[in-house]
Amino acid sequence: MADTPLDKDAACAAAQSDVVYSQLVARIRLVLTVSAVLVAILDHAGRGPANLTALMVLSAYAVLCAAVYLCPRCQPRWTRGKLRHRLDVAVSAAVVAAVGQADIFPLVFLFFAIVVASLRYGLAEGVRVTIATVLLYYLAALITLPDVAPGRVLLRALVLLAFGRVIAQLGELHILAARRQALLRELNQVANPRFGIERSMTAALERVRAFFMADSCLMLLADPEQGQERGVYGLRAVRAGGPDVVPAIALDAALARAMLSEARTDVFLYVRGWRCWRAFGGCALSYADDSAAWTAQARASLGELAELLGAASFISVPVSFGRAQGRIIVAAGTRHLGRGDALFLARIAEQGLRAIERIDLLDRIASDAAALERKKIALDLHDTAIQSYIGLQLGLVALCRKAAPGNPLAPDLDRLVSMAAEVIAQLRDDTQRACATPGAGDAMFLAALRRQAAQAMAAYAVEIRIDAAPDLALGDRLGAEVLQIVREGISNVCRHTSAATATVALRCAGAMLRIDIINPHDGAAPPAFQPRSLSERAAALGGAAVVHHHSANETIVTVEIPL
Repeated sequence: MADTPLDKDAACAAAQSDVVYSQLVARIRLVLTVSAVLVAILDHAGRGPANLTALMVLSAYAVLCAAVYLCPRCQPRWTRGKLRHRLDVAVSAAVVAAVGQADIFPLVFLFFAIVVASLRYGLAEGVRVTIATVLLYYLAALITLPDVAPGRVLLRALVLLAFGRVIAQLGELHILAARRQALLRELNQVANPRFGIERSMTAALERVRAFFMADSCLMLLADPEQGQERGVYGLRAVRAGGPDVVPAIALDAALARAMLSEARTDVFLYVRGWRCWRAFGGCALSYADDSAAWTAQARASLGELAELLGAASFISVPVSFGRAQGRIIVAAGTRHLGRGDALFLARIAEQGLRAIERIDLLDRIASDAAALERKKIALDLHDTAIQSYIGLQLGLVALCRKAAPGNPLAPDLDRLVSMAAEVIAQLRDDTQRACATPGAGDAMFLAALRRQAAQAMAAYAVEIRIDAAPDLALGDRLGAEVLQIVREGISNVCRHTSAATATVALRCAGAMLRIDIINPHDGAAPPAFQPRSLSERAAALGGAAVVHHHSANETIVTVEIPL
């Protein structure tokens, strides 16, 4: 999955790149530095040389802070990112070493560095800066104040460490809230609705899995047509590095009941105990909306489900998708999920999947309307094109019978009769497929591509090579659209070029499907052109078609479709 605000590092980078926030932090840093310089000049404490050293350090840092604030776009790369708050720690430690720990401004700088690190980069960076701050403060105080008891200095360092840990935790919660908002926003910006519910649902479950940094995310639903009474269940299981389209598979009723708790409205949390001490560190809890409290559950049943999932911890929440009822389960093999994770997953199940549910409803309405339209088109196609080709075929057969046995046009007439028969068979196949319910899987999609390549070889003597990625997963709706695009591209190569070979390459790169139709030319580049039909089909899917010429005497038509 590409870097998004769902990833913690990406969320930190987004916060760091916020111009308004960065300017506010730079302004506060500049005000603190200038105030410390004024205090060092007007109200200094300690000996003159020590105060002079502190004044020089603060003055140099004030110049740097002013440059960062006044020229945010001209600042060098080394002044960006985590180095800024780490410089705050170094400057405050230098000031403490110069004038001692009595001055308040070094402590203000220390706390300021911890706050900036925690709010921008979360708990880990906040704790690192806190530990470095405490160590530098403790060493500087021991060096500059040898008469002070080490116990008093240690007590102050421990207080600073405690406050820094609390601030780092608050910063982590701030970033977590931003990530949660980003996830809910992305769940409402699901995959292209033209390609059906399967891709949209898979993309949503993958986003949920990536957010919780889990190994798998499963959705188990009772079939809305059959119901739970008949024991018909559908399971979608999304794992890291899995395909882009994961259809629902039928699940055994006994296994489904093991995954569905009797308390269908409760939220469940299970964490396995420590490896060495199984009785410690684990939990089995449930949360009900009516009581709004967590209650203990029997570990045996939830532990069996954890063993079935191969997870050290999992969270399970109820979900309703249209008329279907079931559960979403997020399972992690090493990471321990918490109560906040379980409650947020319940919020996702309640609010985040509404956009996909609307797509499902619109998709079923559009599918019913499209089925009626396809049936009408199929009837029109039969009454116009097929009947006309049948008449043409009969006329060609009659003409062949009239020709003398030694007529030199007889082989050509036989070839035209064969081509007319192939066209009639293809039209009838298209008519039957238009009336039937779409159900072409990825294997059938590749088989249809190879059949189209074989037809091009038989009719035009053009060898078409199909180069499809092994992990290509398009689904029914997108597969049908891509098949039409490839068919039109092969037809253009066969009818409008003199190429004897061509290649059709299909690749998925991130959130983009790329189709390259490549044919060689005789060395003289053809005039600029734009395939109208391919461009219109690509634009209808939200993409574009581009033609460019490769240096190796090749013409490449590239169609890109966003997923």
